[in-house]
Amino acid sequence: MRILKPQVPFIWPEVRISKEPSIYEHYPPFGDLVLGATWLFGVMPAVTARGVRVLDEWLECNSDLKVSVVVVVYPACAARQSDLADLEAIARRHSDRFSARILPLEQVTDRSINALCLSTKNSDMVHMVVGPSEDLGLDPWGEGHLNFALQVNPSLLEAFRCHFDWLWDKACDIRLPGATDIPELVIPKGSEEAARTWQSYRDEVRIVQADEDGSSDLAQAVVEPGETVPESSAGKVPQSPTGQLGIKALDPLAKFVAGLYAKGSLVSIDKLSKIPPLDAPLDPKLFGDASKLRSGSVTRKVNLRVSVIDEKTLKEIDACRNGLRALLTKFTFGLADNMRWMPNTARNLFESELERANDEGLKLISALLKGDVDAFLAGKREKLVADLDGIYSQLGRPGHVTPDIVEKVIASLKVRLTKAQSSNFMPTLSYSSISFTSTEGAFASPWGQAYSLLSDIAAFPRKAYTDSFFFRGLKTSKKELLAAMDVADDAIYGDLGTFELEDQSKLEIDLLSVIEKAPIESKARCKLVRKIVEGAPISSIEEELDEELKKELI
Repeated sequence: MRILKPQVPFIWPEVRISKEPSIYEHYPPFGDLVLGATWLFGVMPAVTARGVRVLDEWLECNSDLKVSVVVVVYPACAARQSDLADLEAIARRHSDRFSARILPLEQVTDRSINALCLSTKNSDMVHMVVGPSEDLGLDPWGEGHLNFALQVNPSLLEAFRCHFDWLWDKACDIRLPGATDIPELVIPKGSEEAARTWQSYRDEVRIVQADEDGSSDLAQAVVEPGETVPESSAGKVPQSPTGQLGIKALDPLAKFVAGLYAKGSLVSIDKLSKIPPLDAPLDPKLFGDASKLRSGSVTRKVNLRVSVIDEKTLKEIDACRNGLRALLTKFTFGLADNMRWMPNTARNLFESELERANDEGLKLISALLKGDVDAFLAGKREKLVADLDGIYSQLGRPGHVTPDIVEKVIASLKVRLTKAQSSNFMPTLSYSSISFTSTEGAFASPWGQAYSLLSDIAAFPRKAYTDSFFFRGLKTSKKELLAAMDVADDAIYGDLGTFELEDQSKLEIDLLSVIEKAPIESKARCKLVRKIVEGAPISSIEEELDEELKKELI
């Protein structure tokens, strides 16, 4: 029996369910998303004892989860009074975390769909589960059922939130008297003759279509996206209807990379929120000098800076101020120059380290300024004036620096010191969702960026295992960090701790360097790096690299 563990985005039931003995790891298939959520809201049509039981299990297993749902019922639906009574009991038992309302529709044809939105604990990512399968998607799947689990953007989330709030206002609190007293109706059974007529029609349609174009061969061929399509009985490769439209199937490598992109976010630093260096630049013009002189091919530049903080303390503050970039290299992977990508699983660990670094920086500033920038500068004024006079003299200027120049310098230093003692020493960050697209053209390709990410993902644990200074300065444990950064199910993580693996890691780091320098396409590099991640023998990867190099020579 094959255990299916679908990754967002996915649809269910998928074709493999009907082609081979398979079951989903969670039932319904999006259960793992709920267990990793902090909130869930949406529409649940015709909930039964199965759905109530699953809801109860989710609330018991995930103490952080809060749920608000509108239960839609219609004449002769599967929901019974006992089911709604059990749901009411959950609403009373978990009144601080679970609320439900009942929305009775008028006619049996007034069907709703299962539509749920849920958060993700480790990021701002929001997922939606939507489809015709009732009872939380537990309703037996028919041939016409197709359910989706996907990531939604803020605009779609807002639209669904507004719709849900509108439905909520029209519905009745399940705890109110009479709310669970649903009439237990059933749809009348039709005549046997009608059933035979309909079945005869279904059989005829299938037979005619199979004889017409051999669609049964195509149905047999479509097993899993990206797999090779076998030849039909006629010896020809059947073309799918989407293929006829010009829609290209996502190959296994592209599918793998797209899955990686969905597991994290692009991280960027808000430059305007950064604390500037605490030593301020000085304009040479204040001393009657030019900042830049040029004669032909010779250029002379003058760079002056001023500080009222001793050199040792200034270095300590600058080390904290610039510590964010060092942290990012341990909790992110590179996408391109100055672009970093962070796994969702690493965000909480990263922000804990960031908070610690922020506190250390604030302590240094607090100890230095003691909460009064003006008093600090007043205490440094005499030495500052003397130092400015010294530079003035070295430049061959007579007399002393004028008071207006001194005031300009102090004003510049005050701005920097005032910002340094603000509530946050570290700059703010932005997290942005990105997605992989396989679109290529004469001036565009997704594979260069994909290679940068995949190469960094592969190098991370191998450097961690071979570099004794890799975890220096971090409070996060080695085990926690490695687990959070394993986004590709790297084979190496299962063996960390063996002596033989250190040599293996060094060899694979060298192989990564060879792949990077090889004159081959970026997509080919991605294939080779993926094989390293999967634990393929180094010799087989080297052989495949040789084959790729031969292709480039043809």
